[in-house]
Amino acid sequence: TVVSTVTKTAIDGGYKCTCTSPTLKDGSHTISVKASDNDGNAAAAKTATFTVDTVPPTLQITAPSNGLITNKKTVTVSGKTDDVSSKPVTVTVNGATVTVGTDGTFTKDVTLAEGANTITIVAKDKAGKTTTVTRKVTVDTSAPVIKSVTLTPNPVDCGKTFIIAVEITD
Repeated sequence: TVVSTVTKTAIDGGYKCTCTSPTLKDGSHTISVKASDNDGNAAAAKTATFTVDTVPPTLQITAPSNGLITNKKTVTVSGKTDDVSSKPVTVTVNGATVTVGTDGTFTKDVTLAEGANTITIVAKDKAGKTTTVTRKVTVDTSAPVIKSVTLTPNPVDCGKTFIIAVEITD
């Protein structure tokens, strides 16, 4: 695309030229700049390559499942990330940087506290776009307590029906 509208502003030693480009699609682009003075002297053309990225990276979490209840104090977070136009993608889990494989996969062990925990996973592409996924995990290491057991009727007549009631708290 050729840009014909250029705004030039005088600065010390020359001009600062600006232009507004048309909307560009995501991906790699090259710009070529040509300039000449009023005497017809042309400068050598210069090019610059840049990438447009308007889409955040993908982020799929394969473990743990959201709402997991476990009796373990450590859980492994695993998943996969990718970005078409701004690689590499970095991943953090609860703020700690995680190594991402060349295929986009990652794993990170997270230490949990008793009770409700929130795990925050963030994928960030080279353009600074982010995708965030959270997982809620509850740690319950306490055993249930049997409060009472009753038989009705008591005593039980041999061969008759009776009911056993158990009250348990957790």
